[in-house]
Amino acid sequence: MKTLITGGTGFVGSHICRQQMAAGHAVRLLVRDIDKASAYYRYLGEDTPELVVGDVTDSVSVKMALEECDAVVHAAAGTPMQTDSIEKLFRVNVDGVKYVVDSALERGIDRIVCISSITAIFNSDGAKVTSSAPLVQSSLPYGQSKVEAETYLRSLQAQGFPISIIYPGGVIGPDDPGFSDSFKALKHRMENGFRIFGDGGMQYVDVRDLAAFVCSLIQGGGSGRFLMPGVYCSWSELADIIETVSGCQLQRIPAQGWKLRLVGRVTDFLRHFRTIDSPISAETMRYATLWPNISNTDELPLRGLALRSASDTFSDAIAWMVKAGHLEASQCPKLSVSD
Repeated sequence: MKTLITGGTGFVGSHICRQQMAAGHAVRLLVRDIDKASAYYRYLGEDTPELVVGDVTDSVSVKMALEECDAVVHAAAGTPMQTDSIEKLFRVNVDGVKYVVDSALERGIDRIVCISSITAIFNSDGAKVTSSAPLVQSSLPYGQSKVEAETYLRSLQAQGFPISIIYPGGVIGPDDPGFSDSFKALKHRMENGFRIFGDGGMQYVDVRDLAAFVCSLIQGGGSGRFLMPGVYCSWSELADIIETVSGCQLQRIPAQGWKLRLVGRVTDFLRHFRTIDSPISAETMRYATLWPNISNTDELPLRGLALRSASDTFSDAIAWMVKAGHLEASQCPKLSVSD
């Protein structure tokens, strides 16, 4: 079996690629920079997948990359912090999904897995966030782009096409080629103070667990929608875990959700005029202050899979941040001793 992975040099995509290759399957990545992709897999000391040059917003390169493939995982996505314009955000998150999935269906590929986002079905009432939940319109660009892509994918599912959609929560763990938003937020909290939003919390899924579930879908085929928000921790519990596994001492700052959501909107406005190196945005503050405890898919135990504990995930994530130079070893005395 040969699988095409988009976003294969990103956090989720690279872990899916590594697990697929470790299981003995052929993998092809659609990448914009072959030298950069090759260098990353050499750095890991693992086999390098087949690399083809292209972009998810270029339908011609997508069609060429899908030749001789039996499955496709669409993990490429733009986020508000990583994408420099709203237009580009929509090209990646909407047009990219359409080009990849349309081209795969044209070739008769019946194993299609798309990594979506809970933001498309987000509700502050966790009981209402289910795989059958209706799409939730957003006033913010990222949420709008995910809903538009979801509308397209659901219309294809309704027609009987074999498409699996996964909704992860915050993704964290070791080995992130691009130092994605979850890591930027974690680094910011460790260095600038950890804001505690009353009784609120967040769910994080270990990237290795998410990749394992995707690989099980590639092998099993089929269609469906699957929630993988991960392990829920209150903000106080998460601060405790970070201090315990790293040995750091966090500055804990009580915060009110409405104020942080306002700060997020102001920060987004200022980004129109200058670069702001901060994980704060209107969308990140909305989810950080309103996230409920959402149930994970029942498919995990049926596929012989389980989620790692938050302690294991954050221990490995922070150890990697120290190793990669994103945190000083002195900031994490427990990890610096053994790592």
